[in-house]
Amino acid sequence: MRLSFSSNEYLNTVIRDEDGRQLYSISSPGFLRCKTTITKHGPQGDDDVIGIITWHLFRDAKIWLKATGVEVEGNSLLKLKWFSSSRTFTGPDGKEYSWNLETTNCRLKEKGSGVEVAKYHQRNFGIMSPSHAPYLEISPSVSHMLDYIVITFVYAEKSSADAESAAAGA
Repeated sequence: MRLSFSSNEYLNTVIRDEDGRQLYSISSPGFLRCKTTITKHGPQGDDDVIGIITWHLFRDAKIWLKATGVEVEGNSLLKLKWFSSSRTFTGPDGKEYSWNLETTNCRLKEKGSGVEVAKYHQRNFGIMSPSHAPYLEISPSVSHMLDYIVITFVYAEKSSADAESAAAGA
């Protein structure tokens, strides 16, 4: 499954499937972008907010997941290992998954087996290979938890970008 982003700005984008149907929208209004809302769009125009991430400058982000109805600390949903570029979470299927954050693409792997189940591809302008919009390539084996993948991707990518910014400023 291929989920295409309408822009490289993953905090403000529309996500569509291979047929061009809008599945999700991610909105982070305002200059400081302190709150990100992830909305799932149904086939009948029924929109449903499935996650809200409240970003904080000096403490962990808070993540509200509709699936659980509970707001949690970002680092309790996605665990960070010191000196590692990965973020680990437990999916609704009880398995552990880890976002491995790289400079150009991030990958989601199932812990234990190491099988890659999702990969983010940044926009390509077509200089060395065919051009394409940014997209998430997702294995059918995890399509049952698409909402979790989208929400954890946004959180992991933003926390990684924040860590890079902090390291560059130090």
